[in-house]
Amino acid sequence: MKIELGIAVAQLDQRIKSEHFVRAVLSGRRRNMQTEYERIDIKPVLIKEELKWQIISSDGKKDITKNVEIDFNFTQLFSSGYANLVVDTQTESYQVRISKKDEALVSVSKVNLSRDLSHDRQKQRMLAESNQVFKALDMSDLLGRIKPSKMDKYKQVDEFLRLISQTLDTQDLKQDQVSVVDLGCGHAYLTFAVGEFLKDKYKKVSILGVDERDESKEHNEKVALKLKVEAKFIAAKISDTPNQVVDIAIALHACDTATDDAIYWAVKNNAQVIMAAPCCMHELQTQIKEAPEPWALLTKNGLVKERLVDLITDSLRAQILKLLGYRVDIVEFIGGEHTARNILIRAVKTNQSSSDIDKDRYQQLLSQWQIKPYLAKLLAAELKASAGV
Repeated sequence: MKIELGIAVAQLDQRIKSEHFVRAVLSGRRRNMQTEYERIDIKPVLIKEELKWQIISSDGKKDITKNVEIDFNFTQLFSSGYANLVVDTQTESYQVRISKKDEALVSVSKVNLSRDLSHDRQKQRMLAESNQVFKALDMSDLLGRIKPSKMDKYKQVDEFLRLISQTLDTQDLKQDQVSVVDLGCGHAYLTFAVGEFLKDKYKKVSILGVDERDESKEHNEKVALKLKVEAKFIAAKISDTPNQVVDIAIALHACDTATDDAIYWAVKNNAQVIMAAPCCMHELQTQIKEAPEPWALLTKNGLVKERLVDLITDSLRAQILKLLGYRVDIVEFIGGEHTARNILIRAVKTNQSSSDIDKDRYQQLLSQWQIKPYLAKLLAAELKASAGV
């Protein structure tokens, strides 16, 4: 229904001051008007047993959070140029869309929401929920909110970006353009997010996504057109990826030895940064029949053996990269409640020579457990030339 804009704003203000108020969202832009932010979220919070309003303002790249007093005047905010205004109470969603003629088109629907007053100091997101990337990937709704079914994926992407940011803070590539290759990109959630994040750091960001499925390539090319970004996608196995210049190589949950193929490709193409989050790992499981004493007890139980071999596999991957002149650490990139595969191998090219201790530890582990990791086979020539192992 249509009502006067002033009346709609008054009704919004009335609902936001209600004891049943849950949240409010301001988004979109009215015709011929400018807004300071792309989106504003409002919710009630209790701070030291005092009720306040938490206002989260997003410019599409970062969120700014502030808490204001209960007598804050929202009328001016509601009239500041936003085209879509939504206030949800526990039982009702009151939505106002302001037309080009400055008419308030109001719709009211029944809802059943809980009122959460916890003061959740939200972690600063690397890309806001309302960013165009998540809209193009169908991860967010019309109001720029991440869909519940996509929230775990969003948090994985956010933490991955956080680690990339931390890495680049300590390893400045000192160049105007950067090349990113996503090996095993799937539907390119991470690919596009990394490209979007890096465009503020570099004048030009070159993107290549590799996935063996033709449907992934077709999907990703359509998304690239929506976003109007230069991104190339190929349908190929990681091991068949053509050689090219790469600064940052990423691989998120490439299955089993596909992670090794990704690391091998990155090393062979002299990647400056490698970030790989492994998935399932079976290769060494078949090589380890019994463990050397006194570790035999660890391989008696199938589940314990599986987890142990996963850790050995990733430790060897990290050590191989270290022997090849990378600074390496293994970190948890997301909480276990979001994915069980939450370990990330982060390697930064330094060209430092490996120590004799590092070489000895690597060779002793292989000898004691009688194993030969797939990555060591792939990089045999490089290991021989760089570390003599």
